[in-house]
Amino acid sequence: MIADERAALVLAGLSSTLAPIFRGRLCELLLATRGPRIFERHAIIYDLGETDRSLFFIRQGLVKTGTITEEGREIIYDVRTVGDVVGELCALDRPRRDRAVAIEATAAIAIKFEEVVATLAGDNGLLASFIAALGGVLADAYDQLNHVARGDVTHGVVAVLKTLARKLGRPRGSLVEINAYLTQEELAHMVAARRERVSTALNTFRRDGVINYSGEGHLLLDLAALDRHLAPSRQ
Repeated sequence: MIADERAALVLAGLSSTLAPIFRGRLCELLLATRGPRIFERHAIIYDLGETDRSLFFIRQGLVKTGTITEEGREIIYDVRTVGDVVGELCALDRPRRDRAVAIEATAAIAIKFEEVVATLAGDNGLLASFIAALGGVLADAYDQLNHVARGDVTHGVVAVLKTLARKLGRPRGSLVEINAYLTQEELAHMVAARRERVSTALNTFRRDGVINYSGEGHLLLDLAALDRHLAPSRQ
């Protein structure tokens, strides 16, 4: 894997670690009196190279975060929904090395990073949580990097599907439905693997009854079967 992609996966780990600390009480303090901006489907919320340091708190819709490598390949760090934040990497870097794009019509409230810092500075508990989150930010990123470097696409697909189930899943009988339409290309960008290899893994899962598709094209997951399918590779 090229260095450009390795750096992107490290940033993905940083992003997934930082994002949760902007929820909860901090979010309530910042958003109490503000209205959202509307972004149409496929609209760029912020892009690579921008110097504006704002975070966007999602009030409605679905957003993907990620980057474009020097070779023009898209890597998706995460998919975020209502209650999540995007743009948190501006806390660490300027200009931006990530981007956010609306997967569907989205409403989000923009807050300047300087205002976030001022709010943190006025609350010792929130500031302590922020500092603690910075301590181990690379662990998940390097774990993901190791799987991709070994060519472990199956593990990567499982990890992405379980993350999507946790964030976007809703019960559908004994299954979990991913409440969003995501293409195989987008899933491949999340796994940081070629679409053909991700498609092969998904076809195997479908043949084995691990996944299926709803009439709307949403993924339906049997999470217990997903874990069992992965178990042999852990031996």
